[in-house]
Amino acid sequence: MSPTFRKGISTTIISVSLLWITNLYAAEETPFDLASDQLEQNQAHETVVYGNTLMDMRQAEKPHFITLVDTFEYARGASLQARGVLFSYRNRAAREVRFIADIPGFPAQAMRRNKYGVWTYFYIPPEIVHTTPQKKIRYKFWVDGLYTVDDTHNQHERDSSGSVASVFHLLHDQFAEATGVFVLDTPVNHGREVLFRIPAGSAETVSVAGDFNQWNPQRDFLTKSEDGYFELRKVISPGKYTFLYRIDGKLVQKIATKSSRTHPVYGRVNFLEIK
Repeated sequence: MSPTFRKGISTTIISVSLLWITNLYAAEETPFDLASDQLEQNQAHETVVYGNTLMDMRQAEKPHFITLVDTFEYARGASLQARGVLFSYRNRAAREVRFIADIPGFPAQAMRRNKYGVWTYFYIPPEIVHTTPQKKIRYKFWVDGLYTVDDTHNQHERDSSGSVASVFHLLHDQFAEATGVFVLDTPVNHGREVLFRIPAGSAETVSVAGDFNQWNPQRDFLTKSEDGYFELRKVISPGKYTFLYRIDGKLVQKIATKSSRTHPVYGRVNFLEIK
C-alpha cells in the first residue's frame, strides 16, 4: 500500500469522524427539530381520499393534506368534499383517543376508530380573510388520559404548555385559500357583515339567493375582484339561513359552507348560521 493511498484513507476516516462528532453535538444541543417545515414540501400532489377508505386503513400514516370526499358526513349535513389535513394514530387497545391542537379556542376533538384500531381526525384549516393564518399546527394525541406525540412524524417542538408536541406545517396554498362564506368582525348596528366569496372561473354573472333576501336572485350580485373571485359584502341579521348561488342564470349549491340542508323546493342548499 503506497504512502499516498494510506494518507487518503486516513484523511477520509478523520473527515467522517469529525462529521459524526459534529452531528452528535448538534443533536445534543437541539433536542427539538424547529426548522423542518420542508418535511411537508413533498405534498405538491394533493390526493383525493374517500371516507370509506379511512375505515380500511391498517396502519397510521404521516399527516398529509388531502381532499376528503365523505358521503357519510354529507348525509349528516356537512359538505361532500373538503380540503384539510388527515391525522392518524394506531392503537388497538385504546378506548378513547382525542386530537389536541395548540390553537387558542380549539377544543379537543374525538378521533374515529376503524376495525383495525386506526384512529383518524380530519382537520380543516380555517379560511383566511380577516384573521391571522395558523401556519403550523402543534398537536398531540390524548389516549385514555395520557398524552403522546405522533410517532409517524419526525418533527417536534414545545407547545404553549411547555410539553413536547408534534408539528405539522401548512403550505401557503393550503391555508391561504379564501373561498366560502365568512362572518366578519366589522361592527354594524343591526346584524353582522357577511362576505360571500367564490372563484370566478369563466362565469359572467353571479348572485346569491336565500332566506335573507326572499330567494330573489336579482337583488344581491357579487362583484368580480382583481384576484379572480366574485365577492359580496352584505349585512345580515342574526339567524339561520339557507341559500344558493345563481351563476350565469343557473342556481347551484357551489359548496360554500361547512353545513348544508335539504330545501323543499331547491333540494340541497348551503346553510349559514349568524349569531
